[in-house]
Amino acid sequence: MTVSISSGVKSITALRRGLDVLLAIQQSSAVTLAELHRQTGWPKASLLRILKTLQETGWVERNAAEARYMPTPSAGETGRGVAARARLSALSAPARAALQRRVPWPTDLAVRDGSAMLILDAHRPINGLAVNYRVLGFRPRMLLSSLGRCHLAFCPDDERKSILATLARSPDPLDRAALRPQAIQRMVANARSQGYATRDPSPASFDSPERFAAIAVPVRHEGQVIASLSCAWLPTVRSEREIVAEHLGDLQAAARAIEGRVKPAGGMELR
Repeated sequence: MTVSISSGVKSITALRRGLDVLLAIQQSSAVTLAELHRQTGWPKASLLRILKTLQETGWVERNAAEARYMPTPSAGETGRGVAARARLSALSAPARAALQRRVPWPTDLAVRDGSAMLILDAHRPINGLAVNYRVLGFRPRMLLSSLGRCHLAFCPDDERKSILATLARSPDPLDRAALRPQAIQRMVANARSQGYATRDPSPASFDSPERFAAIAVPVRHEGQVIASLSCAWLPTVRSEREIVAEHLGDLQAAARAIEGRVKPAGGMELR
């Protein structure tokens, strides 16, 4: 039965504004109040009330360190997934800190969030070279990023099939365009042979974090891939061969260290 909406029924302006702000945040990944004010032209006082409502209802969260608002991962999910991600982030902190002391490039730990990846937190180099690699609130694409391709390559076959089926129904043309069965099979075989995955070599826009070269290794628990750990660098400074020779062992050792801390802590229900 189809129910029509009467043309005489008025829409809710406040709700429309809230949805517009939520869409702006989702499109920007992470945005400041000033940026929202410039984008919408609405008073900051009104935006703050909308943002407070979106935070209280679990649609948006605020990163205090950078004063940016970002979409809440898997909005509406139970607290179990949120708690598991927080626990994984905490358990991985010592290994990641040790890794960053050895690697002069940004490293990221990400988990699968539906048909994309979710970066739990980002470690910037404390020594050596750094790059302008803003990842706050960024959700790397499953078929383009090294993090996503790593998960696909090393996760169980049934899970991979399920993810690919979801991507095939995605309204985003970039997701569907990357669904090339033979290319995916080659990617999986290469990653398993090498022990790491790389980002898709397709050109990326200048302002995309995916424009950097990157490699990623899996973090496993009880036969599942619970996270991917990556290192990104400027391809004009280092080649993939050099990065692999210099830092693949460091990444793999960090992944094993994280696995060692996760195992006695119990299961990880991240999705």
